[in-house]
Amino acid sequence: MPDTNLGLEIMKKLILSLIIACLATVGFAQKPLSFSTVIHAEGVNAQTLYDLTKNWMAQTFKESNTFFEQPGEEITGRGKLSFSTNMQYSSIKGHIEYSVNVQFKEGKLKFTMSSFTHKPEIVAFFNNDMGILVDSLPKKLDAIGITGVNRKACYKYYFKRGTPLCKTEFDNLSANLKLFIDNRNSTKEDW
Repeated sequence: MPDTNLGLEIMKKLILSLIIACLATVGFAQKPLSFSTVIHAEGVNAQTLYDLTKNWMAQTFKESNTFFEQPGEEITGRGKLSFSTNMQYSSIKGHIEYSVNVQFKEGKLKFTMSSFTHKPEIVAFFNNDMGILVDSLPKKLDAIGITGVNRKACYKYYFKRGTPLCKTEFDNLSANLKLFIDNRNSTKEDW
């Protein structure tokens, strides 16, 4: 009987070690980069905010015709921004595509940008598509599918330059949307 108990104890320790290892991995997993803010517009109903935002998006994202609507509730679409590089990293020059989502409630809306994904301008001899930006740079890039010396160096550059670029784009667009909503009455009078 002692052999059975010893085997059972070893099995318990092994299972516990595997659970701890899985939890540690999940606890430090990177999430896709995302920014969100709530824009308040006191006294403005959700339908008016929806209509204003729809007009703002049509003016702001002129090149994109990929917007999906749930009338009065939500607008989702895509945008992109230019990603320029220095000569050393010219193989990853291109643009970053992103998702825009706006949800509406009485007197406020929630503006979110996420899924920031790199699209290179040219195809290189190595896989120069850097993929999605994450919220924090992992110690081992293999964990997010970035392998090879060239791709790892390029992803670090992409992360270092792309993250603040995306944050600036978010700040500019959310401020522009707020200004558009705040100026909704003044534009009708000043023609």
